[in-house]
Amino acid sequence: MGIFLFNAHRYDTSRSALGRTSVEKLFRESESEAEYTTGWVRITLGLALFVSGLLVTSGTTELTELNNSNQLRASALFTVFAFLALGITSLLLVISGRFRPWMAFVLVTCDAAILGVSLYFALHGIGLGGNWVAAIPTIWAVPLLLAVGALRYRPLVQIWATTATMIALVAVVSVLGFPLSQSGPETPATLGTLGESVGRLFSLPAYLMRAVMLTLIGLTTALAMARSRRLLAREVSETARRANLARFLPAEIAPLVGEDDLATWRQGRRQQGTILFIDIRGFTAYAEKLDPARLSIFISSFRRRVMRATEAFGGVVDKFIGDGALVVFGIPEPQSDDCTRAIACAHRLLSLIDRWNTKRGFDPPVRVGIGIHSGELYYGLVGDDHRLEFTVLGDTVNVAAKIEQATKRFDTALLASETVVLRARQQPSWQAVCREPLGGRGEHVAVFVYTGTKPAG
Repeated sequence: MGIFLFNAHRYDTSRSALGRTSVEKLFRESESEAEYTTGWVRITLGLALFVSGLLVTSGTTELTELNNSNQLRASALFTVFAFLALGITSLLLVISGRFRPWMAFVLVTCDAAILGVSLYFALHGIGLGGNWVAAIPTIWAVPLLLAVGALRYRPLVQIWATTATMIALVAVVSVLGFPLSQSGPETPATLGTLGESVGRLFSLPAYLMRAVMLTLIGLTTALAMARSRRLLAREVSETARRANLARFLPAEIAPLVGEDDLATWRQGRRQQGTILFIDIRGFTAYAEKLDPARLSIFISSFRRRVMRATEAFGGVVDKFIGDGALVVFGIPEPQSDDCTRAIACAHRLLSLIDRWNTKRGFDPPVRVGIGIHSGELYYGLVGDDHRLEFTVLGDTVNVAAKIEQATKRFDTALLASETVVLRARQQPSWQAVCREPLGGRGEHVAVFVYTGTKPAG
């Protein structure tokens, strides 16, 4: 027929679903790891706030009465224990395997609520209004939590975390009061003009800028997460696609079939190439004597030897056909020594088979037939997205197959066409045995048998 379909590669629905499942599993694992990290950040944040809270309360005794000072300490302790408890909870959820994606929304909401409550009681304890929210150390936990949230690869969670945090901050300043003038909150009279300048830093316009910056931090990290997620999904899909190609296509061909040049490979290419067929003689008799397990070992051992010889001389095993194999030289680019390497590969195969017989003591010994022909051939990828196959077409393939079959008639292990012998420049080592029509066009092809000295190795 002139058509040989090699190494089928399927892009069916089940494989696509498997790829999507792998990507989603990777994201779930990444999210669990991110939540685990975030849990430790919460614990560290609670301890850091405990230390900073001690420093703040010791430095504000002149601004607070005794009751308010106690309230401030209570606020600091609440913040510390709340973050510690939330951090431990998130760690336990991940470690126990009970963490679910929806819980991330609950945890970031708790982060925002703790920040809001902590800021409110801290400001109220000191006796300051909402204008002074930026002066409380707890506020700087906001960019930290937003930055750590970027590890989740979930933009929606990050957007919600930003929104919930802004809601908490607006609620705090609304309850405590926020003057709309640029003069800012009241400052000690001893500060004079400097106090007015400081007050402007805590006025509404300044806070609007801070709010915009925090929002932009959250949205930018969400955008970065979305982009990273897309890139990761694309990389995983490409890796899976290449793994499938490497599994079903020849190892030398798979790396060359990229997404961008897939259309080019589907168009195919005509070029010169050399085909080597090898087949085990009397394989049916061997198969009848072996149980399935031993038969599998036998075929695997044979194929390993074919691969070893092929790789040694730069060939490509396009297909194993039961007890035979088809090897191509000149893919992806033809070389001037393709025929020479094909003949050397044939000799190496025969040597490996002889050693195999000696090692295993096969009775009768394993015999093979090898046919080689060189000429124009077509190769490329055919099919649609549901089934993609590497295909070789042309009379060169047919002729090589018939030359291999002719080894039975002439009771020899190796035959090659005149074209191969001439291109390899080995005429003295070969002798013509017949000239007959082979292939699809009825042209007469001269077939030669090797009569030279048996190569070593």
